[in-house]
Amino acid sequence: MDRKPLDTEIDHHTAKFIVGFIALSLAIFTDLLTPGVSIRSISLSYHLTDNARNVFVGSLCVISAFLWSYNGYSLFQAVLSKFAAIAVASVAFSPCDCFTGRFDDGVTREATMTGVVHTISAISMFIILAIFCWLFYLRAKEKNSKEAKARGLIYRVCASVMVGAMAVQLLDILGVNFSGITQRLTYYVEATGLFAFGVAWLTASRMLPFITNEDERIKIELAGK
Repeated sequence: MDRKPLDTEIDHHTAKFIVGFIALSLAIFTDLLTPGVSIRSISLSYHLTDNARNVFVGSLCVISAFLWSYNGYSLFQAVLSKFAAIAVASVAFSPCDCFTGRFDDGVTREATMTGVVHTISAISMFIILAIFCWLFYLRAKEKNSKEAKARGLIYRVCASVMVGAMAVQLLDILGVNFSGITQRLTYYVEATGLFAFGVAWLTASRMLPFITNEDERIKIELAGK
């Protein structure tokens, strides 16, 4: 016998919260799951241990699925989220060229098309996510509360951080020598971009206190309550 369906278990606010949490934790977990190695890139974890690869690919697949399901508040946002989902999935399933260049054995390893797709997808992903931050900011700007203004500031900062991180990565790809700063430049760039992405989407979930009005805060309730 058919009954009235229950309320949706996961709406777009809950999806944003989950995506934000995964984005915040991905860099930490991939680093922890590659013991004894100071990984130069989060993507490098794909090649090192089974656990790190599973977390890396699994986390990106979850993010991609939620981005694909997200439609936002306009057709533009719906289409943009689909492109973001494809970019994230491409990062997961197109392993990076983390072992290119000349090595101690005298062999020079060239970049592959898979690695090129990985890099382009990663940069595209962060650019699109930065655009989403700006869209979140424009929506918060329409509200006059101090909490909305605080969210707007967070979105602008996160967008700027992501664009800045990708600018540094592009300069590194184009041959600007940052080796004097750190050998883990790419890892820190990726971790910074993911951190900004995570903060922005956690903020957009409207589940966090202090930056969300009581009347608009989303609360998770147990079914049947």
